[in-house]
Amino acid sequence: MKHSIKISLFINLFFHLSFSAQNTSQDIRIANNYFISGEYEKAVMYFDKISQDKDKLNEIYNYYRLGLLELNRFKDAEKLCKSLIKKEPNHLAHHVDLGLVYERWEKPQKQDQQFLKAINLIQSNSNYAQISGLGFAFEKIGELDHAISVYINGNKFNQSNPYAYHQKLAYIYNKQGETQKMIDTFLELIKQSEGFLSVVQSGLSNAIDFSTNLKAKELLRKALLKQAQLNPRKIIYTQLLAWFYTLESNYESALIQVRSLDKKLAKNGAKIMDLGITALNNKEYDVAIKCFDEVIASSSNKEFVYKAENKRLFTIKKKILNGIEIEKDELLALKSNYLKLLNQYNSSGNQYAINKRKFEVLKQLADLESHHLKEYSLANKHIKEALSLSGVSESKIGELRLELADILVLQDNIWEASLLYLKLEKQFSNDPIGHEAKFRNAKIYYFTGEFDWCQAQLDVLKASTSKLIANDALELSLLITDNYNMDTTESTMQIFAKADMYKSQYQFDDALKYYDSIIDNYKNHSLNDDVLFRKAEINQSTYNYDKAIENLESLIEEYPSSLLIDNSLFMLGDIYEFKLKNLEKAKEYYKTLLFNHSGSLFVIEARKRFRKLAGSTNEIINKNS
Repeated sequence: MKHSIKISLFINLFFHLSFSAQNTSQDIRIANNYFISGEYEKAVMYFDKISQDKDKLNEIYNYYRLGLLELNRFKDAEKLCKSLIKKEPNHLAHHVDLGLVYERWEKPQKQDQQFLKAINLIQSNSNYAQISGLGFAFEKIGELDHAISVYINGNKFNQSNPYAYHQKLAYIYNKQGETQKMIDTFLELIKQSEGFLSVVQSGLSNAIDFSTNLKAKELLRKALLKQAQLNPRKIIYTQLLAWFYTLESNYESALIQVRSLDKKLAKNGAKIMDLGITALNNKEYDVAIKCFDEVIASSSNKEFVYKAENKRLFTIKKKILNGIEIEKDELLALKSNYLKLLNQYNSSGNQYAINKRKFEVLKQLADLESHHLKEYSLANKHIKEALSLSGVSESKIGELRLELADILVLQDNIWEASLLYLKLEKQFSNDPIGHEAKFRNAKIYYFTGEFDWCQAQLDVLKASTSKLIANDALELSLLITDNYNMDTTESTMQIFAKADMYKSQYQFDDALKYYDSIIDNYKNHSLNDDVLFRKAEINQSTYNYDKAIENLESLIEEYPSSLLIDNSLFMLGDIYEFKLKNLEKAKEYYKTLLFNHSGSLFVIEARKRFRKLAGSTNEIINKNS
């Protein structure tokens, strides 16, 4: 009987506690909802009730404290903060909350006392979480000087690592505009341990906009040079200088540092090679060529030399193709160099390594011959030679077969190309190569006026995992949707597609004739803005920049609601900046794009280019800048 009574009492107690806990949780939810909706009196009424249970104080603390302040119940807010301080003496951030209560209570002296008390509580037994929490609490309310004091004290009491809070200090100095202090603080980390190199590089590059913040950049350059001069045997400062010059796109100066670094670290040209590739990727072709030449001349590592020879020719090709005008003699000289390199590879060495090198050279050579010299039979021969090499990956073979199909399109063997695209699509069905083949095959049907079939393929590709292919598919799909069936004969769209085919085959004169026939015969057709843009692209490709500008300006003036306005503005900026070297005009077009077409995909790049040209460090670009 007694045993049964005990069980009954236990069950009753259990249900009572469960019911009570459920009620409390419900009260907290109600109170939180009232607080969020700004009904502070109702919220605090619930919080007052819940606060009777001391175990729940942490759960309601923030909203309860803020609610009390909103109701000017400062005494109660003070009592709440002191309760938490007593309950959790190691949670130093609670002292900041109490200081804020005194600020709202208009007791500035007590506020200062509380803030200083919190900082003075930092001792040798204070852990990282406590100190960081206190510093962050000050940062949140904009008390940056107090946060600095917290982190300085934290460093002072940290016996194992007196630089534990240097990163946090550097970030605050940067917020305050104390650039020199920020730089010095980061560099002190390097003195403590060279293992902080990546941390320091990341911190400095995030804090300083290397493309526009000239003053901060100069302070950093001087600081690095000073440390390099004071510590001539420390390689770390040479590394930092090389990194600095690379970030500011001063590749000539970077090469001086990298050359020294490569020698000190006995890298046999590896560091110079890396800089050359970086310069190539950033279109600094002359410096890239200089880097590759140095590796070829000085490295004893044959693989480095072969790679440098290949990269050197690729860089020369890029330099020629990105120039203001391409001279055929330059292309022929480049081709001769490719053939010499191939001949060199035939001499001796590891066959597997030679095949990999030959494959890349043959691929580049075939591209040069087909797309720029119109030597299609030679290009085919070199592609087939590359395909016959053993040890080449399946994906590389697939890429080259795509190139082979593209050459067939250039030769006007479009249906033979279509069959090859179809084979590649099936072979690489779940691969970007397969998606690219499907898109190029869809374009063949577009060129020949089979718009319905083309659209069906594009609908599949619009869901492609490759963003680039999906965007290309969407663009072509919209072109067809917007202009197909505009007239009963469909002739205009077919003429436009035919012109696009000639343009893709570099038969520019034929393409222009077809584009012009649309403007001449269909004055108000929806394709006319597209025609002007295509003509601008052709004129740019044939170095007729004045004519390209005329096409683009006509598009902007005559078709102000065209979807190609932002494309035209960006292209105008690009021509003026890189081809005509008229930087003021380039700025003008980039700025128009930024202000009038803020949703454009070109905005990010246009903003970057504008700031670089203007030397502006402001986050907001003004219309009159």
